[in-house]
Amino acid sequence: MFASRLAQVIAAFLLMLMPALAAPLTLSGDVVYRERMALPAGAVLHVGVVSLPDGKPVVGAGQTIGTKAQSPLSFSLNVRSSLDRTPGRYGLVAEIRHGGMLVFATPAPVPIDLANPTGLSILVQRVASQPVQPTPEPILPMPDPALIGQAWEATSIGGKPVTGQRKPTMTIEADLRTSGFGGCNRYFTEASIDGAALSFGPAAATRMACAPDAMAEELSFFAALAAVSRYEVSDNSLRLLDAAGIPLIGFVAAKEQ
Repeated sequence: MFASRLAQVIAAFLLMLMPALAAPLTLSGDVVYRERMALPAGAVLHVGVVSLPDGKPVVGAGQTIGTKAQSPLSFSLNVRSSLDRTPGRYGLVAEIRHGGMLVFATPAPVPIDLANPTGLSILVQRVASQPVQPTPEPILPMPDPALIGQAWEATSIGGKPVTGQRKPTMTIEADLRTSGFGGCNRYFTEASIDGAALSFGPAAATRMACAPDAMAEELSFFAALAAVSRYEVSDNSLRLLDAAGIPLIGFVAAKEQ
C-alpha cells in the first residue's frame, strides 16, 4: 500500500556561497503540486531564494528529479552566506523544467523566516509549456585575451606560499564562467571584468572533506577570491588584488599536460 502512494524525491542542493567563513544555513521542505501525475524522466527541480519585495534572485540550485517522481518533492538547500536574518526579507521560488520547457512554477515567492528554515512548503502550479527564457546578457567590453581560456595555478594566497599537494586552480572562459580546484573541492562561479577591474560572484563548490591543512588553505583561497577587485597579468603570471591594491592570490600559467 505504501509503495503505491505518491513518491517522494529528495533533491539535494549543495551550494557554497562566499564569504567562505559565513555560518552555514540549510533551508529544507517540500515542493508540492496538486495534479496527480508523474514527472517525465529528466525533469529538473530548481529552488531559489529571492529578496522581497522586488523578487531579485539571491541564490538557487537545481537537481535532476528521479524517474517517475511525483508530488511532494523534498529539497534541502545548503547555504553558506551572510544573509540578513530579518523576517520577511526573503522568499522561496521553485520551478520544474523538462526539455528546456517550463512545466510548473510558483505564482509568487513564498515568504520565509530564516530563523525557522525547516518544514518549508512551496506550491507550484502547472503552466502552459513554454520555453525557459534565458536572462538577457548585458553587453560587456571584451576581456583581456591574456586572461581568458588559460588554466592558472595558484602559487600564493594572502602573501603566503601555497603548500598543499594539489594547488588551487582557476580558468575563466570567454563567457566569463569560472571554474577550478580549490585545494580540496571543485568550484565554479562567474567573473565580472571591466578593464582592469575583476570580481567574482558567489562560488558553488562540492563538499568533500580533506586533511585539515588542505581545508584551511581552501577556505583562505575562497575568501580571497571573494575579495578580489582587480587584476594584473603579464607573461605567464596573474595577480588578483583587493580594492586597495594588496595582492590576494598569485597564479602562474599551468603547464599543459
